Amino acid sequence: MTMSLRDVDAIDYIGVNVLFKRVYVALFDDLDWREEQAHQKALTKKIDRYISYFRSGQLLLNYPKVRGYEIVIEYVSTHPMTPTALEFWKTRERVIADAGYKVHIRGVDVRRSLGIAVEEPKTIAAEPVEPPALDVLGPAPIERLADISYLPPLPPRSRRKQPLPLLSRLAMRQAAI
Repeated sequence: MTMSLRDVDAIDYIGVNVLFKRVYVALFDDLDWREEQAHQKALTKKIDRYISYFRSGQLLLNYPKVRGYEIVIEYVSTHPMTPTALEFWKTRERVIADAGYKVHIRGVDVRRSLGIAVEEPKTIAAEPVEPPALDVLGPAPIERLADISYLPPLPPRSRRKQPLPLLSRLAMRQAAI
């Protein structure tokens, strides 16, 4: 299995963050932006496949423990985007957000690993500068502190009905079938 924009029928990567209850589904883009029309078409097709994968319930069938988790599509690009490509990506972000999913974008510089020369940033030799002195204040006088050995219970929260997350609704729909 390759992780590439060329393989539109494959999910490139799925990662689960249990702490934040998020499912990260990565879309790896290894194409450069010289042929923008073909690149945009492939990117649109892959995003559509990802969304249909979520909506069909396949994600829950393959990963049942992520029920109720937030889905984040992470776009990982290995080539810098042109200004028109960036504008195009902004439209794709809106489509994904309108479908109910979060979007992250990340660029990865792979030029060194591909043997492409990279211009190093210039370093400037400078004398270290001592930060200005801060006023050191004495300790504040201790006032009478409240006794915190007993804290009253918190007031009960109001139980507003929350809409079910998309993954829960899909699971309920699959269970009903």
